Amino acid sequence: MNKSVLYLSVMTAHPHYPNAQYSRTRLPDGVDVDYQDGRASVSQAGLSYGFDTRFSDGLTSTSRANLSGGFDTQFSDGMYSVSQANFSGGLDTRYSDGSVSVSRRNVAGGFDVQYSDGRLRTCYANLSGGMTFPSSPVSGTVS
Repeated sequence: MNKSVLYLSVMTAHPHYPNAQYSRTRLPDGVDVDYQDGRASVSQAGLSYGFDTRFSDGLTSTSRANLSGGFDTQFSDGMYSVSQANFSGGLDTRYSDGSVSVSRRNVAGGFDVQYSDGRLRTCYANLSGGMTFPSSPVSGTVS
């Protein structure tokens, strides 16, 4: 599994934390994410190629790889998400609140993420081994 897809999963696993701004690799095998509203999360590699994540507001999550090439993620607030790998190198994610997101690889080494509420987020690979999202989500569709 590509590490960037693991990081994408952490950054898009919860529908109430969609506005990731910046992520960076944390040794030995984790990722730190900063969100646009000032929140942050720290993830550490867990069992089964997943991540255990702690958010700055106390929320926690456990993510595990599934047989569809994606991840099953359970949050301490009761929310969960299930993702599967798609043919575009990204993840199709369904959230327990009924919303969905679809991500596709882009030429900048990152992903274009389309949410079911119409938001489109684009990220690119950064020098910290993570990804950077522009400041604002835009409207549009992933083609």
